[in-house]
Amino acid sequence: MINNKGTYIYEDGTTIVRSQPGKLHTVTVQGGATGTIIGYDSAELGAGDVVFSFDSTEALQTYTFDVDLNIGLVVVTSADTKLTISTGV
Repeated sequence: MINNKGTYIYEDGTTIVRSQPGKLHTVTVQGGATGTIIGYDSAELGAGDVVFSFDSTEALQTYTFDVDLNIGLVVVTSADTKLTISTGV
């Protein structure tokens, strides 16, 4: 059984979405100011391998990844952006 957890992000900054290994299921980009969204396989701020990268205003849809996260997930947004991240074990 997969236990999904959703994290809603609505402003610029760095968010530790997951601080342990697991899976990245989906990223849903809902809008916001022009900027970038970058996800790292990491449990620390500003470090790790890039898992995804989007322009926040041209990427309005849900992206399905279903990839393993070896460390965790940190998401960095450069502008006020609305997105929902779904992770699980």
